[in-house]
Amino acid sequence: MNWYARMAPHLALAARERLKQTPVRVTMGLLIAWVFWVGGLGHLVAPWLVISTAVQIYEYAAMEPYRRRPSAELEAPAYVLAALSGAGLFSVAFAIAIGVMWSQGDQVMAAIAVMAIAGTLVSNMVSGIGSQTLFLIGALPYFTTLFAMPVIAPDPRSPALPPLIGSVVLLVVAVTVIWSRLKSSRAQELAALAEAQNRLDQAQQAMADRAAMAAIVSHELRTPVSAILAGAHVIRQGRSPETTPETAQLIMDAGRLMTGMLNDLLDHSKIEARGMTLEVQDFDLSTFLTETGRFWAAAAEEKGLALHVATLSEALWLKGDPFRLRQIVNNLMSNAVKFTPRGGAVSLNVTTRTGADGRVDLVLEVADQGPGIPPDAMARLFTPFAQGSAQVARTYGGTGLGLTVSRDLARLMGGELTARSVAGEGAIFELAITLSPGVATIEHHETAATPTEQSRRLRILAVDDHEINRRTLALVLSPLDADLSMASDGLSALELLAMQAFDVVLMDVNMPGLDGNETTRRLRASGGLNAATPVIGFSAGSEAEQVAASRAAGMTDWLAKPLEPSRLYDALDRAVKG
Repeated sequence: MNWYARMAPHLALAARERLKQTPVRVTMGLLIAWVFWVGGLGHLVAPWLVISTAVQIYEYAAMEPYRRRPSAELEAPAYVLAALSGAGLFSVAFAIAIGVMWSQGDQVMAAIAVMAIAGTLVSNMVSGIGSQTLFLIGALPYFTTLFAMPVIAPDPRSPALPPLIGSVVLLVVAVTVIWSRLKSSRAQELAALAEAQNRLDQAQQAMADRAAMAAIVSHELRTPVSAILAGAHVIRQGRSPETTPETAQLIMDAGRLMTGMLNDLLDHSKIEARGMTLEVQDFDLSTFLTETGRFWAAAAEEKGLALHVATLSEALWLKGDPFRLRQIVNNLMSNAVKFTPRGGAVSLNVTTRTGADGRVDLVLEVADQGPGIPPDAMARLFTPFAQGSAQVARTYGGTGLGLTVSRDLARLMGGELTARSVAGEGAIFELAITLSPGVATIEHHETAATPTEQSRRLRILAVDDHEINRRTLALVLSPLDADLSMASDGLSALELLAMQAFDVVLMDVNMPGLDGNETTRRLRASGGLNAATPVIGFSAGSEAEQVAASRAAGMTDWLAKPLEPSRLYDALDRAVKG
């Protein structure tokens, strides 16, 4: 920004302030004419009135554009120099008139001259508060007159002359210091206003983002909810038993879609709140790639795509968070399969390099043969709730959070997620991360959703404040043929536990009133029939602190909502065997 551009905003402020001072300036000019008249200088009255009127009209005309138009339009040198010359000519004219009054030797005229200089300097401080250049242009003529006063005094040998000189210096210093403080205060005020405006803009943008989020999420959730309701209606009617497995699969797919959306929302919120934590465990990259290829094989085949997933010749054990790493890769694979048309190919490539310190530089690339990403869409690719275009949003749906969460997770791991694309030629997403070498361990895999056959009928108490959840538990536990009791709150659960022995307690953590943790603590401290009975906690919150709090309360196991039947059966099996 050049000097003229920097001056324009200050001139706009000065123009408005000088307009407010117009009545005082006109009065000052008339007062000086009156002093000339009564002081025996009548021959100067007419010239003074002409000069003072001319400089005021010129200043008004030069400043007027800055009062009517944005300062950004008035950065040309002609506008700036005209406004500055108007302010300077006004000060020069009045400073000379004040010097003439002082030189006459009349005490009254001298007093008026001093008061006039003080008043004009104060006026100049206010109008030039934002700019040192404006202040000096307006103040230098008056400072010159002040310093000339001892020289043009009627009696240079007067004993009052040294105090006068001292007073002049003191006045100049005082005016300069006051202006400097006013300028500093003004700058702080403007900075505070700018910060307040910035915070207001951020708050408004946050509200707009939340509104967009609510609109997108509500729209995207309607599709799986509609599928679940329609599928449930078909099953309840029972008119086409042969379609029941297909309908059940539809409901399961819709449920997984809803779970994925909710997980993205929760992960995004946790990352924004700096509450996301990563686990560190050993995992085999070779197994990771094999499982990824197996997971996406069916989706690729169904759409008629060729799927190429890199393999390693031998196991490569690393330390990291395989769950979050899989979440990133699955997000990228999901997009690649989604955007690649039938007959195309999707590939997952991997390169590794072991550094001198033993750490492994891992690069995972997911490439598709879709329409590619235009430059304007690339700029907002990782923006929350943003889609490549309205057409993409209508055609493919989604919340627009997958890539945002993936990049944030990559950065939490100390890596980076980048994208490159040429419109019409597909896209390549690259995840680069450095991990420490791991130690070979025995990996555990999920079991099928089939309950283990028990040697006796289990006595289970399920505690949950929501009726839908209690009915869901009853449905999932029905294959066990268990003796199932229900409680809707912690107090009711403690009453049942005091009267009847149970093999296992399923405890919702988040309940109104007496929550699951406090209920478990009271159970352990009771010394009653079920003081040592295994308690399996479950909750929608999966943060490490929440899990640790449940363990500390006395729970023996913990499951995340939504409850997966296979995990619940495994937990029951562990509880009974334990």
